Formats: sequence, C-alpha cells, structure tokens
Amino acid sequence: MNRIFYPVLASLLACAACGKDTAPAPAQPAEAPPPAETAATPPAAVPAPAPTAEAARESDGESVEAAVSTTTPIAAAVAAATPAPASGSLGRWKQGENFTAYPVAQPVSTPPGKIEVVEAFWYGCGHCYSLEPRVEAWDKSRPDWIALKRLPVVWNEVTREDARLFLTIESLGLVDKLHGEVFREIHVNHRPITVVRGGRVDLAATEKAAREFLTARGVSAEDFAKHYRSFSTENRLRQTENLSRRYLLDHAPMMIVHGKYLTDVQMAGGQDKLFELVNDLAAREREAS
Repeated sequence: MNRIFYPVLASLLACAACGKDTAPAPAQPAEAPPPAETAATPPAAVPAPAPTAEAARESDGESVEAAVSTTTPIAAAVAAATPAPASGSLGRWKQGENFTAYPVAQPVSTPPGKIEVVEAFWYGCGHCYSLEPRVEAWDKSRPDWIALKRLPVVWNEVTREDARLFLTIESLGLVDKLHGEVFREIHVNHRPITVVRGGRVDLAATEKAAREFLTARGVSAEDFAKHYRSFSTENRLRQTENLSRRYLLDHAPMMIVHGKYLTDVQMAGGQDKLFELVNDLAAREREAS
C-alpha cells in the first residue's frame, strides 16, 4: 500500500494515518509512483459512508473510515421519487462490481446535453498523482459533450488546506498551468505546501508556503491575497466538504459520472479501463437524456 506523501504528516497520529489501523509510512521515491491498482488510505478525520460493502472492500486509493448511516424518512421519500439510472446495456461492465449506482442521483452543474464527470482527488495522495497524467490525456481527448470537473476532497484540516490551494488556483484560472505543478512539488520535489507542526496544520506557515509557490509561478501577491482566504473561497470549501459526503467519497481518487455512478481504478480494472468505463457510463446517460 502506498502511503501519504507528506513526510511531515508522520506526526499527525490517527488523524492522518495511512490505512484504517496502521501508522503512516515514510514518503516513497517519486521515480517509482505506486501502481494505481493498490489501495492506500488518507487522513480519517471526517468519515464518509461507503456506497456498498463490496465497494468498500475493493476500493482503490486514499480512504477514510466508513461510518454507519441510516436512511431518514425524507431521504427515503426522495429516493422513491428519483428516476432509476438508465438501464441500457453496458456490455462487460457490471453494476456493483465495476461501478456503484447512487440510490439518489446527485445534482449536476452541466447544462442540458452535457454529461458531467467529476474527478475526486487529494494533492497528498500518491494514487491521485499517478493518475493525473491519464486524467489530463483523457481530458484532451474526451468528446465535447462530456464536461470534466475536478473536486478536491475535504475530510479534515489537512485536506481542507490542500483543497483551499486548488480552489485558489481555480479562481485564478490557472488549473491547466498549475494543477500538475502542485502534484510535482509535493511528490517529486518532496516539498509539502500544507505544513503540519505538532500534529496540527500551521495555517500561517501553510499560507506562506502557498503564497511563495504561486508567486514563484507568476501570480502576484495581490491576486493571491484576493482569493486565498476570500469569502468566495470559504464558501466553496464548505460546498466541497458537503460534496465529499454526498458523493460518499471514502477514498481518492474516485470518478463520479453525472451524479449517478461512482467508480475507481480498481473497480474498473486498471487506469485504461477506468476511462473506458467512464466513457461508456457517460454515453449511457447521454442516450437516456
């Protein structure tokens, strides 16, 4: 199993423990990123329920402890009124094995005629770093009726500050230029941007590291200050945390297709097959719309 790539997170104790019952392992060399088919686990401060027992067992990526949940009468009523997922043939793909269908479809932000695909990731996740080049390649080749949305998971204070950095970059319109650079700074240069001291995130040191990272890449200090702790960024962080729960994200990376289907590398059977599956699920939704 791969472990958290923040060397300093060794002091984060159970909050940032890799695996459900194990302590963090030292950082691995960037030249040999972990195979995406091997699961690894991130900080478990904010648990989310697993979609199914099978999905929890077979999941790939960084995970948090699954919590027991019950369906409220309101949720049950909403589920009863929600149309069932499209029933078209998916050939080799099997629900419950290669993907999970949400009992209640989640809202999407795409206009009619567009199918939304969400990539849930965490900058500190070695599997997300390994998958990122494939996501970029797929993003360039995907049909124009598929819209890719990147979603940083928020489980605790570490993932929250990493998500803040992504949202700042997104607000600046620099995702294409700097998103991959953040992964490389952490996993190749071994320089974490979220700073942990004494088992807690040092917010001042983290902000300084984020500012230095971005200004070294052409962002003005004024533009950084305008976005990093703005009301808009704080509001989007709350929305992102809420989505992490609503999508039942218990590890990263994961892919959500049009608010209806959840899958990952291991469920799909590998990185190449993951994008084949995503394309097929998206096409199924398009035909049904």
